[in-house]
Amino acid sequence: MDQDWRLTGQESYLQDRSLRLALWVGYRAGWDHDHCGFCQAEISDDTTGHAKYNEAWVTADDGYTWICPECFNDFRERFRWTVTT
Repeated sequence: MDQDWRLTGQESYLQDRSLRLALWVGYRAGWDHDHCGFCQAEISDDTTGHAKYNEAWVTADDGYTWICPECFNDFRERFRWTVTT
């Protein structure tokens, strides 16, 4: 898995973090989408179907970094994420 193209140094800011599953909301006013911190899939509340996800995992303490469900499942153990509600 160390050769996975999605791994680009996220350990420095995502190792041992708490994540929560949430409907997407913008980090600040004017923010209209985010991308998965691994595969770059678009995450948004877009109802046109343009974004792949409208629900994903987000860092629980700051609500800033989003992770799509597939990448969450693939990297949950490696990054030792804790799930919060």
